[in-house]
Amino acid sequence: MKKIIIAGIVTVIMIIVLRYFSVGLVTDYSPMGIVSFELAKNMKDAYAIMAAVGIKPLQINIAVDFAFIIAYCLFLFLCCKALMSKYNTNTGKTIGLIFLELSVLVGVLDLVENIAMLITLGGYGSNISISISRWSAIIKFSLAALVILYILSMSLYFLLLSKKKS
Repeated sequence: MKKIIIAGIVTVIMIIVLRYFSVGLVTDYSPMGIVSFELAKNMKDAYAIMAAVGIKPLQINIAVDFAFIIAYCLFLFLCCKALMSKYNTNTGKTIGLIFLELSVLVGVLDLVENIAMLITLGGYGSNISISISRWSAIIKFSLAALVILYILSMSLYFLLLSKKKS
C-alpha cells in the first residue's frame, strides 16, 4: 500500500510539473495543448501547431512526459497488482492480470506516441509519424480510461465486500 501511495503522490507531482511546462501550449491551433499535437490528423495540422506554439516548448513538454509515463504507469500497475491479489478465483486473477498487462501497454503506447512526436518535431516527420502518434494516443487514452474504470470499480467492490463481512 505504501508503494501505491508514493506512486500516486509522484504521479500528482508530475501532473503539476506538466501543467507548468504546458503553459503556452494552448492556442487557437492547439486548444487542448499537447493533446492537440498528439491527435493531429496530418502534417498540415502538426505544422500549424508547431508554428503557433514553437518546437522547443513541445519538445520540453514531451521530455517531461517521459518521467510522467513512468510515474502514472507504475501507479496503475501497482493498483492492478494489489487488486489482483484480492481475488479468490482463477478467473478473477486472470482478469486482474489482463488489466495489469493493459497498464503496461498504456505506457508502451505513450512511449511510441512520444517518439513519433519527437521524430516530427525533429524535422523527420511525415503523415506516417503523425498517424502513429495519433493512433497510439487514441488507443492509449481508451485503454487508460478502461484501466482506471477497472481500478475504481473493483476498489469500490472490494471495499463494499469488506464492509459487508464486518
